[in-house]
Amino acid sequence: MSEFEMTNHSVMDGEPKIHIDRRPSIKLKADPHIVVCCPIGDKHETVIIECSKDSGGCGLKWETPGLMIPALVPIQWALAHMNLITPLNTTMSYLAEPGRLSAEARQVMTQKAIRMGAKYILYWDDDTLPPQLGLYTMHNWMERHPEAGAISGVYTTREQPNEPLVYTKHGEGAAWDFPMGPGAQPVPIFGAGAGFLLVRVEAILAVQKALGPDVPIWADERTIPATDPDQKSNRRIMWGHDVRFCYLLNKHDWPVYVHGQVLCQHLDIATNRIFTIPDDTPGFLTQQRANINTERYWNQLYDAEGANTWRSYDAMWGLVAEELDLDALASDYVVELGCGMGVLGSMFTAKYGASWKGYDISTAAVEACKMRFLNAERLDVNLLQGEHVQGARYVVASEIMEHLDEHTFTHVIHTVMSEDTVEKFIFTVPDNCMGPDEVPEHTTLFNEELVTERLKDIEGWKLTFLRSPEDDKHLVCVLTRS
Repeated sequence: MSEFEMTNHSVMDGEPKIHIDRRPSIKLKADPHIVVCCPIGDKHETVIIECSKDSGGCGLKWETPGLMIPALVPIQWALAHMNLITPLNTTMSYLAEPGRLSAEARQVMTQKAIRMGAKYILYWDDDTLPPQLGLYTMHNWMERHPEAGAISGVYTTREQPNEPLVYTKHGEGAAWDFPMGPGAQPVPIFGAGAGFLLVRVEAILAVQKALGPDVPIWADERTIPATDPDQKSNRRIMWGHDVRFCYLLNKHDWPVYVHGQVLCQHLDIATNRIFTIPDDTPGFLTQQRANINTERYWNQLYDAEGANTWRSYDAMWGLVAEELDLDALASDYVVELGCGMGVLGSMFTAKYGASWKGYDISTAAVEACKMRFLNAERLDVNLLQGEHVQGARYVVASEIMEHLDEHTFTHVIHTVMSEDTVEKFIFTVPDNCMGPDEVPEHTTLFNEELVTERLKDIEGWKLTFLRSPEDDKHLVCVLTRS
C-alpha cells in the first residue's frame, strides 16, 4: 500500500473482557493450540406483550424497548458451536471483546492470543454458522500446508440477492467460480470476510514485524495515492479491516486460501433470516466437473477399456518425440504426468531407449504400466512436488492439462519449472474443441490464445506451438528453458 491513514483505530493492545478455556476430556498442555476470537457486539433485547384474540383478549400488542445486553450470542450460534467437531487432541481457548468495533476487538484479542502461545487463531463472528466439520477441515488442511497464512470458510452477504464474501482479485467483485461443495480443494484468494477465518500465528507475527510496533494488523484503512500529497484525489481506496488483513498476509508471502467445502450460513440476527450460497453458484458446477476426474472414475474407465485402450495419438506423439531430440533420447530421463496405461511410455522406452517414469491418478492405469514393465507410480497432480520430476531433462503431460482447474494447471507449470534439470516441458491439449460442454471430463476449452494467456507471466522459458497435418484436433505446447 502507499501512504495511508487509519479511519477507526484507537488501541494497539489490551485484555479482552472474556476469556474461557475449553479443555478436552484428556489432560493436555496448558497453552491453547487454537484460540477462538469472537468480536461479539451488543444486542438490543426487546420485550413484546400480546393480548391474543384466540384467548378472548383484545388483540393489542405492546412492544417496549429493552436493554442493550453485551456478549449475547444467538441460539443458532450456540447450537452450531455445540455441534462443532474440534481437531483431535487439541486444547482451545475462547476470547470475546464486546463493546468495541470489530477491527479494534480483533486487534485486542489477537495480541492476547499471541501472548497465550497459540499456534492458530480462529476468528469467528457471532452471526456465522459453520458446518459441523468446518474447523476440523480447515485445521487439517493448514497442518498439511505450513506455507499457508490463513484459510477462510465461505459465507455470503445478508441481503437478497446475496453474494459470497470472497474475492480473488481486487476491484473485480465477489468470486463465484472457485470450487465449492463436497470434495472441493482450497484455492488462493485476494481477500475474504473474517466471519470464519483460521490464521497461523506465525504469519501474524511476521506481518506485525514488517509493519512495525505502531501499525495495527487489524484496522480499516484509507489508501491515498502517492501522487496525491494533498489528499484531493477521488482515487483513494477504502480497505475494510478483514480484506486489509488478508492483503497484508498475501503481501508478506503468507498466502490466504478459501476452502469450498466449508460452506457457512450467515444469520441476520435482527430478522432471524439465514443466508446461504445460492444453488446456482458457478462454483458448484466447477466442482462437479472437477470431481469427475477422480481416481475411481478413471479406474472404471481404464478397467472397461482394458489393455487395448484407444488412447493412442501417433501423429501428435510423433511431434513430441521429435521435439525431444531422438538421437540423444536414449541417455535422457523423461517424466510423464498423466501417463495413463503407458502407451507413450512404451514408445519412449522400447523404440527410443529412454529412461522413463510415469505418474497417473488411476491405480488401474499404474498397474497396466507395470504389466508393460514400465516404472510408474500413482500420483494426483494436485500434490505434485519438485521431487517427482527431479533429475528429468524432459517432462511430458499428454492430454491431462485440459482436465485440471486453473489453480492446478498453474501449480503443475510452476512445479515443473522449479526443477533445474528440466530443459523442456511439453504438454498437449485439444485445439479449440472438446470443451467442458462437449466432454464433461474437461474443465477448459483450450486454444493457442488461452495457453499464451495462461503462461504470459512465465519468465526464463520460451513457448512454441506445434501441430501435425495429420491431427488437427490437438495442440502441442512446448516450453523450452531459455
